[in-house]
Amino acid sequence: MSKLLVAYFSKTGTTKAAAEKIARVADGDLFEIVTEKKYPASYAATVIVGKKEQLMHEMPAIVSKVENFDQYDTIAIGFPVWWFTCPRAILSFLSQYDFAGKTVWPFCTHGGSGPKHSTDDIRKACSGDVKDCLDANGLTDDAVRRWLYSE
Repeated sequence: MSKLLVAYFSKTGTTKAAAEKIARVADGDLFEIVTEKKYPASYAATVIVGKKEQLMHEMPAIVSKVENFDQYDTIAIGFPVWWFTCPRAILSFLSQYDFAGKTVWPFCTHGGSGPKHSTDDIRKACSGDVKDCLDANGLTDDAVRRWLYSE
């Protein structure tokens, strides 16, 4: 595998733990996607904010950039599933870079819904070769290897 970037958006730390595991197993570099907007502490309030972002097609501003993005040929992008897809912060992140010629491996954590529309929505927003989204709930080292090295 070429040089791997593991970029992730995590509100509660669950997706962060999956991203750290993927980076460790695959020897990738970690990048946390952080929005200017701070999300509410409560789950219920976050659900409302996430739905509003979807309905309004908001693109939350990201506070930092990946240094030397061009050096990465493979990007794993992690997120919690909000309203049956990736949070709008992921679409903001995707809009900041040229993914042409890159392989994109989405992964998600969720409360029971699975990836749902995440892969399709990322494919619409990204020029790279987007693979199917990995359900990262209960992620094992072997699952990471099968996912990233399956081709």
